[in-house]
Amino acid sequence: MSNLGHHKATRRTLVSATAAGAAAVALPAVLAACGPGTAPGGGQGAAGTKNPVKIAYWGKWGGTSQEPEEAVIADFQAKFPHITVEALESNQVGGEGALDREKFYAALAANTPPDVIKIDRFKMGSHGARRTTAILDDLIKRDKIDMKKFYPATVEEVLYPPGTGGKVTALPWNTDDRALFYNKQHFLEVGLDPNKPPKTWEEAQETGIKLTKREGDNLIRAGFVAWGANTNWSIGWHWSAGGQFLKPGPDGKPNRKAAFNDDKARRVLEYVKDNMERVLGGLPAYNAWRQRFGSNEKGAWFNDGISMGVTGVWELGNFKKFGPSVDYGVAPAPRPRGLEGTPVTWAGGFALAIPTGLKAEQAAAAWEFLKFYCYGKDAQLLFGSRTGQMPALLDAAEDRAFRESDPHMPVFVDVMKHAKIRDVTPAGDEVWFTTADRRFAIFGLADRLYEGTMSISDILNETEKHVNQTLDEAWARAGS
Repeated sequence: MSNLGHHKATRRTLVSATAAGAAAVALPAVLAACGPGTAPGGGQGAAGTKNPVKIAYWGKWGGTSQEPEEAVIADFQAKFPHITVEALESNQVGGEGALDREKFYAALAANTPPDVIKIDRFKMGSHGARRTTAILDDLIKRDKIDMKKFYPATVEEVLYPPGTGGKVTALPWNTDDRALFYNKQHFLEVGLDPNKPPKTWEEAQETGIKLTKREGDNLIRAGFVAWGANTNWSIGWHWSAGGQFLKPGPDGKPNRKAAFNDDKARRVLEYVKDNMERVLGGLPAYNAWRQRFGSNEKGAWFNDGISMGVTGVWELGNFKKFGPSVDYGVAPAPRPRGLEGTPVTWAGGFALAIPTGLKAEQAAAAWEFLKFYCYGKDAQLLFGSRTGQMPALLDAAEDRAFRESDPHMPVFVDVMKHAKIRDVTPAGDEVWFTTADRRFAIFGLADRLYEGTMSISDILNETEKHVNQTLDEAWARAGS
């Protein structure tokens, strides 16, 4: 375990608040004289004192994001010279498992949490249920933070309990969304107009067949991958079809039961199966093709290995670095015929949170960092424009400087208004992600389909059973 954070209180000072019937943890008062519920800062927060403060920030990104993150941190420290930010990437933090899950839980149990942690935003429901991150509503009110200045989808993911009355457990830091990438040169090779990408599922499938290249049984170029390697749409197909994943329970509380076992989901899996068979030539051919390509400059997108697929805005930076000569286009993801007039996308991204149990001076400094990085337009623009990562802050994302940071960026900014998110629950990982012992989570739908041992109806029934059981147990543990 990292030695960062040993300045924390050995006995947590927690202030309880009630949010829609669920207990929530608020930040401690800055001074012992302050009463319960007093917001950090109280006239003597990090911005108003010259006492040196060091805060540990877990989750700084490396790679092409390292320099922009460090630039933001440098700007913050220039504005707040008494605050030193000690930033660690995930692999620099000791322990096993995910940074925002197992490593974080271990640090909390040891009373050595970081002061700020970057968390995959769809996991905030789990943290809200466990009361591991501080409730920010009092600070937001005190400092007049307008949450409407963030993309609505990003705010929805940090509210717990979900829905009306939920409390803010973190500030949205960035966002991402997805669109159709396609190789314009490949379109020209087969006589297609590179300025007219497919708008419907049906067009995408037929276009994919035309773009696919084979040598005998070998797949040389995948014309269109619906759900698989080099793409990141998967569950997006269900939203594209007009579906939803979860629904309220009998008591009307949101996200209590599975809602995806319907004709829309069956149509999605039939479409994905058709893509595997007619476009890609079957699972063996697809697997052999997939194994021919690697990561970064060896990727299929940069070596004529794939023509079309729906993936994320982060690929813009990858094309600049690894495929600068590739002539490609970006368009909204295809939808079933009749629905193509309204775009849809799936948004993810991260949030910055303040763990529970911090000393007042640490909490106050951490809050200044959150405001600077998440609510500061300059910081959001600096990181976003240099990385291609979309700001969660609307003013930054829609700023001309960001829209013009890449010729394709306007597509992502515009479709973000139609973003869907993974439903907020206390069981984010368990509902969505498969493991060796959890084969019927939602992201495993196509894997079970490709195995060829179960019917589509059986796959959906088993997945629905897993999701409902997982939700029942998780909401019971959360006490709401």
